[in-house]
Amino acid sequence: MLTTSLRTLSEKIDSIINSMIDSTGMLAKAIQSTLAEIEGVNLEHLLEPSIRKTIQEHIKKTLNNNVYCSGAGFASHIEATANNKEFWLLEWWYKKADGVKQVNLDLDQATQQRLDFRTFEWFKQAPAVGNAFIHGPYVDYICNTSYTITSAVPVYFNQQFLGVAAIDLLVSRVEDELLPFATNDKVFLTNKERRIVFSSHPKFRVGDLLDVSLASVVYENDYFNLYQAK
Repeated sequence: MLTTSLRTLSEKIDSIINSMIDSTGMLAKAIQSTLAEIEGVNLEHLLEPSIRKTIQEHIKKTLNNNVYCSGAGFASHIEATANNKEFWLLEWWYKKADGVKQVNLDLDQATQQRLDFRTFEWFKQAPAVGNAFIHGPYVDYICNTSYTITSAVPVYFNQQFLGVAAIDLLVSRVEDELLPFATNDKVFLTNKERRIVFSSHPKFRVGDLLDVSLASVVYENDYFNLYQAK
């Protein structure tokens, strides 16, 4: 049975994770709805400035509505077919002290192909999972060079996979949110691979693999485990 402090901590963890999942799902649905409203839509409509602007507005709204979210975007790769050419699309925005800004990666088609976000775990796994896929903690060398957790949801149109809606949560924000609830407990939050996301023990750091012989699971959800030091 959880102590009052651990129960409060677990509720806070669920609140953050559920917020991420809900926001990512709503962003995916908003992008799908944008295409559904176009008469005679084809995949290359994604590259039209008016459609990109609408998608950007959905992304910015997601950022403004989620207090935990540090970045959000949409990544798409369309294979060449008889009806369309191959193309890449990455719209990514992030929060700054002076507002929401677009990531400046100078991503023309050639640059995006070299970046090839199809190799990123959050892009590869989201279509297979079908609902929210959460990846991290990992160091995001592309956008923020910080430990990050990414929530990703696939976007479909007419049953075809178009890409992935995703939002980022900085691990430093997780630490800020959880530490006040863990001042009296030596606890570790890990992903399902035992990679530490949060630790209130000075000898265990974010990114380390937790030796489970040193701790006991006190709470878990579909994405993370909460351990307490033995």
